[in-house]
Amino acid sequence: MPIPELFRVLLVLSHWMLPSSTGTDQEPPETVRAAELMADLRRPDGPVDLRRDAAKALFASDRETQVAALPALIESLRDEEDGQVRLIVLDIVTALGPNAEPAIPALVHTLQSDYGGRRREETHQDYRSALALAAIGAPAVEALRGLLGEDRENVRAEAAMALGRIGPDASPAVPDLIPLLGDERDRIAREAATALGRIGPDAVGPLIEAATEGNDDARPLAVEALGRVEDPDDRVRLAILDHLDDPSPGVRAAAGAALGRLDLPEEQLRALLDTLLRDPGEGIRLEAAGVLADRPGLIPDLVPTLTSMLGSGDEEAARVASYLLTSLGPEATPVLVDALRVADSPVGPIADALAEVGRSAPGTLARAIEDPDPRVRRGAALALGRMRPASPEAVPLLLSSLRDGDPDVRVDVLAALVDLGPRARSAVPAVREALGDESAGIRLWALEFLVRSAPRDDRLLADLSALIDDDDPRVQRPALDALRALGPAGRSALPAAIGALQASDPSVRLAAAELISSHGGAASEAVPALASMLSDPSPGLRATAARTLSELGRAARPAFDRLSPLLDDEDPGVRQAAALAVGASAPDASAARPPLSKALGDDDEEVRSSARRAIQRLGPDAAIFVPDLIASASREEDRRSVERSLRRFERTGPDPGSVPELIDLLGHEQEAVRLLAARFIPLAGPSARDAIPALDGLRDDPSEEVRAQAEAALAQIEGDLD
Repeated sequence: MPIPELFRVLLVLSHWMLPSSTGTDQEPPETVRAAELMADLRRPDGPVDLRRDAAKALFASDRETQVAALPALIESLRDEEDGQVRLIVLDIVTALGPNAEPAIPALVHTLQSDYGGRRREETHQDYRSALALAAIGAPAVEALRGLLGEDRENVRAEAAMALGRIGPDASPAVPDLIPLLGDERDRIAREAATALGRIGPDAVGPLIEAATEGNDDARPLAVEALGRVEDPDDRVRLAILDHLDDPSPGVRAAAGAALGRLDLPEEQLRALLDTLLRDPGEGIRLEAAGVLADRPGLIPDLVPTLTSMLGSGDEEAARVASYLLTSLGPEATPVLVDALRVADSPVGPIADALAEVGRSAPGTLARAIEDPDPRVRRGAALALGRMRPASPEAVPLLLSSLRDGDPDVRVDVLAALVDLGPRARSAVPAVREALGDESAGIRLWALEFLVRSAPRDDRLLADLSALIDDDDPRVQRPALDALRALGPAGRSALPAAIGALQASDPSVRLAAAELISSHGGAASEAVPALASMLSDPSPGLRATAARTLSELGRAARPAFDRLSPLLDDEDPGVRQAAALAVGASAPDASAARPPLSKALGDDDEEVRSSARRAIQRLGPDAAIFVPDLIASASREEDRRSVERSLRRFERTGPDPGSVPELIDLLGHEQEAVRLLAARFIPLAGPSARDAIPALDGLRDDPSEEVRAQAEAALAQIEGDLD
C-alpha cells in the first residue's frame, strides 16, 4: 500500500479507536467503531475515498467489529458501485465465513447483477462473490444451486466452483451438477466434474451411472471426477478399473489418469500401466506416462514395453517412451542407441533423450557418432547439438562428421551446429563449403547456420547473394529473406534480386519483391521488372509488385501507366496497393486525379482508405482533390476520415479552378456533402464569388446546419470582396 494511503487509513483507525469520554454505560468499543465505519460506508453520495478508507479500516479491524458491521457490508454489496470498495467488502465477508450467512442474498444479487464495470472486473467480482459463498459453507448450498441455472456462463461456472469448495456439505447439489458434465461449455463441465469429485461419497453413485450411461462428453468427466474423490472406496476403484477397457479413448484416458490415486498394489499398477502404454490412443499413453513420472521406480520393469514403443513407427509413442527412459540416466543409453537401429524408430525424440542422459556419459555419444549405422550417427549428432550445457567436444565431433558419406547424416550434423548457435562459430569455414553441396537440404541448413552463427561475417553477404541463383526455391527464399534482414548492407544484392523477379516459383518472386521494397528509392533499377510483374496471374504477386513500386516513390514513375489500370483489378488487395503506387508514381497531381478519384468511390473500404493516403502524400498540389474528397463524404462510414483528410486544406483552400465542381456539390442530396462544400468554397479566394447565387439558394435548405454554413460562407465571401 502506498505510504500516503497507509497514513490515511491509520489516521482513520486511530480516530475511531480513541476511547469515549462520555458516561459509564458505554457501548462496547467494537460496536462504536463498527457504527462509525458503517456510517461512512453508507454514504453512496459522499467522496469515494471516504468509503474506501472505511472499507479498508473494517478489513483491518477485529472479527467482532466486522460482524457488527455486517449490515452495512450487505448494503454495500447491493448498492456500492465502486469496484475497489466492493472487492474489499467481499474480502471481509469471505473472512467472516459462516458468520456471514445473512449476506447470502446480497452475494447472490452480486452474481446476478451487472454493475457496469469492465468485463474483467465483473468476472473477478463473480469469482470473489462465489468464494464468499463457499466460505459460508452449507447454508449457501441452496443459493448456489439456484445460480447453476443462470444464463451467464461465468456465474454458472463460479457457482459450481463454490460448491466444490464447500465439499461434502454440498451433496444436495449433486443432482444439479451431474447434468452439467455434458454441458457444451467446457469450463462449466470441468468445474462441475471438479465439484463432484470434491463432494465425494454422496456423488459416487451418480458419477458411476454417468460414467456408464452419460453422453460422450459427460462420461470421461464422470470418470475424472471419480478419480478426484478423496479416500476412494471399493466402488470407486472398481468403476475406474472397469473403464480402463472402455471403448471410448477419452474414458480410458480419464481412468488411466486416476490410477495413481487409487493406492493399488505395485504389481497390479505396473501391469495396468504396461497395458495403457500399448494403447493406440495418444492421450491414454500420456496419462500412463504421467502416472509413471510420479512412480519412476516402476519404469525399469517396463523397459521392454518402452523399447517396443521406440520402434513402433509412432513418433508420439516414441516421444513418451524416450521421456520415461531418461529417468534411468546413463543406463538408458544402450536402449536408446539400439532403438535407433530400428528402421521405423523416429530419430528426433530418441536424440532428445540421448541429449538428456548423454551429459552423464559423453563418451557414449562420441562412439555413437562413428557407428556404422547412419541412423545411430544421426541421433548422436542431434543429441550433441541439443545437450545442455553443451559438451566441449560437441563441435569437434560434429565437424569430423560434416563430410559423412550419408547426406541425411550431414543434414543432421548441420542441424546440430545450428542448435549450438554462436558456440559453433569455429565451424564457419567448414560449413561454408557445404553451401556448394549437391543436396538442397544441406545447402539450406548451411545457410541457416551462417545466418544464425556468423551474422557479422564479412563473407555472409556474398554467400547469400550467390544463393539467390540456387536452383531450389527452398534455398532461394530464405536467402532473399536473410538479405532483406541485413538492411542497407544488402544493397549490393539488388541486381540478383531483380533477376529473381523472373523466377518460376511465385514465392521466390514474392521474396525478391519484398527485398527490393525494403531499399526504397535506392532500388530504382528494379522498376522495369516490377512493372512486368503487374500482369502476373497471381493476385498476391500483382499486389506485391504494386506495393513495392509505391515504396520506390518517384523512381517508379515509368510504371505509372501500367499501374492505373490495376484500379479495375478484381482483387481488392491489388486495387489497394495500386492506389498507393499511383499516388507515388504520378508525374503530378493532375495525372493522379482521374485514377485516384475513381479509387475514392471503390466498393472496398481499404481501397478508399489507400486512395486518401495517396492523396495526402501528394502535398500542397493535392488541393485539386478537395471536390473529390468532399463527394466521397456521401458514404457515412468514410465521413470522419474524409474530414480528417480535408483539414490540411483549411489554410491553403481548394484549387480555385475547382470552384465550379464545388458549386455543383452544393446541390448534392447528402447533407454532409453540401455542408463541406459550403465550408470550403469561401477558402478558394476571389473565384468563390461565382458561388454566391448557389449559396444564396441554400438559405432555404432543409438542414439548419447547412443554412447556417451557407450564411457564414456568404458573409466570408462578401467580407473578402470588401
